[in-house]
Amino acid sequence: MHGMAADLLRSTGKLQLRVTGTSMLPTLWPGDLLSIQSCNIEQVQPGEMVLYGRGNRFVIHRVTSCSVGNGQRFFVTRGDCMPQADQAVEGQQLLGKVQEIRRQGTVVAESKLVWLNRLAGRAMSHCDLLMRIVLRLHQMCHHEPGLDVSMPGTVS
Repeated sequence: MHGMAADLLRSTGKLQLRVTGTSMLPTLWPGDLLSIQSCNIEQVQPGEMVLYGRGNRFVIHRVTSCSVGNGQRFFVTRGDCMPQADQAVEGQQLLGKVQEIRRQGTVVAESKLVWLNRLAGRAMSHCDLLMRIVLRLHQMCHHEPGLDVSMPGTVS
């Protein structure tokens, strides 16, 4: 499935993915539908959310920095709700960046208070109970009976 989706993105330049993990809370919620646009590493800026492949899975995290080392460009990402940054991502792992977020059919603009979302995410990354409470409240407010709130994971 991962390979087919990556091939589709490379050939058409666009892909839609549904969020299944919690590593980008509260910016992205399980069930959100993301529109991804293909891009190259030169088009990536800190603060943007990107899709990259690592192993046989997709990761959507926020770029924290871009660098050049050994003549190669790479970037570092971190989930808004993760306690630490990911390993550096090489250019060939990059698949695209998030262009649009849809939640229950409505386009959601990323909060202008990104720093507040990141602060809330950091608090949730250090407190599993807080994470479960927030997910349960979200589930109740949005009537999502199938949402699994037992184990936080990575956006895929």
